[in-house]
Amino acid sequence: MLDLVDPDRTEDRARSARLMVLGLAERTGRGHRPTIAGWNLLGDRGRAFRSDQG
Repeated sequence: MLDLVDPDRTEDRARSARLMVLGLAERTGRGHRPTIAGWNLLGDRGRAFRSDQG
């Protein structure tokens, strides 16, 4: 997920495709972006996810 929102990181398209299957990302014209569910899992920029699933 951080690959999608942090401009200093390079997006991994295979990971992004998996996030789409989970409903955490959606395709945009240039790549992918987090869905509302994806944003809810992200903590503050650069911090760990806030998911109880580990």
